[in-house]
Amino acid sequence: MTLSKLFNKSLITCQELSYSMNLGLPVEVYCPVKHETVAFGRIRYMCETTVVINDSAHNRDDYLFFGCPCS
Repeated sequence: MTLSKLFNKSLITCQELSYSMNLGLPVEVYCPVKHETVAFGRIRYMCETTVVINDSAHNRDDYLFFGCPCS
């Protein structure tokens, strides 16, 4: 992972995640422990603690999310 991706493509706030969900934009779920992408696709559901992509729940505290941040 490059630093430019970490700074430019990170989805951190609920607003950024809901923007991607409302537009149907794909999101990458990266596991910093395994150092690999664990999911890629559209957000099906999200709340304060969890994001569901491809029918798998991902805790927002344990994973990094990348996509197109809202401007």
